[in-house]
Amino acid sequence: MTKQEPLRIGFVGGGGIAHRHADALARTGSAVVTDVVDLDESRVRWLTSEGASFRRRPEELVGAVDAVYVLTPPRVRRDTIAVLAGAGIPIFSEKPLAATLEDAAAIAEVVRESPVPFMTGFMRRWHTPNRVFRDLVRSGAIGEPVQFFRQRIGRLDVPAGDWRTTPAQLCGVTVESASHDIDLLRWIGGDIVAATGHVDETRPDLPGFDETMGATLRFASGASAVLQVSWQSRVERNVLGVIGTLGTAVLEGSGLWTSSTLTVATADGTTTRAFSPDEADEDGYGGQAEGFVRLVRGEQVDHADAEDGLATVEISTRILRSSAV
Repeated sequence: MTKQEPLRIGFVGGGGIAHRHADALARTGSAVVTDVVDLDESRVRWLTSEGASFRRRPEELVGAVDAVYVLTPPRVRRDTIAVLAGAGIPIFSEKPLAATLEDAAAIAEVVRESPVPFMTGFMRRWHTPNRVFRDLVRSGAIGEPVQFFRQRIGRLDVPAGDWRTTPAQLCGVTVESASHDIDLLRWIGGDIVAATGHVDETRPDLPGFDETMGATLRFASGASAVLQVSWQSRVERNVLGVIGTLGTAVLEGSGLWTSSTLTVATADGTTTRAFSPDEADEDGYGGQAEGFVRLVRGEQVDHADAEDGLATVEISTRILRSSAV
């Protein structure tokens, strides 16, 4: 079998999260970042010093790369994705798909009209303990799900100059970070058809910037979910659970992203699985990068697409709107 050449990957945006994606792609051994688009050339010297070409506009990637990672803040992704999709270039987009429902719907429509391989970056689908939890629920071992619960709380001290708190790019926890948790619940429990909640804003200088949210969700199956996500908690906790008709399962860890143990209780007794440190602390970026490479090469891959990205923004928007009433 002839060895395939590494995919040529372009980055649009070379800021903080780009480092995580570059490392994950390098570990695949099947992709290399060859081009990077950014407003500030000095910010991407860590890539250009390794041989990547600096570009100023996404249009310059057409014909130069095999696929593109869109890593800009969510308020400025719409036009970039339209250009790339129109050129038939496979796209990976960081989450959330967009900061507004209008932009998310427009992006999803563009992808439908120009059906290129597209992945939304919900890397927690690739976290091994989460996959074990999903398999358990889907196996029927705890019966029909009655209620899911998800709590992910910790401290995010947003540094000065961070895009999240820049007025033109403002994006709070309900749209930005809770998108991970909403997608995880949809991936495990199915479509969510109703959502209400309350968000808390504690920075008078940043109206519209929420840092803590709580919501109640309803699945198409009839099951419900209770969701809490916070950037303000000085205690970190990561809990994912489900109460079913035959039992209960709880996956938990002490950090924002750590999943250390899975406890399953049924009428037959209680079992606990302790995940290895590598599994517990795995962020999911590695599996996600491998999945995207396979997707670009034409393989069938279970992944979050543009419709999944749109669905999370729709649910976040429902929560924000209900909180404003």
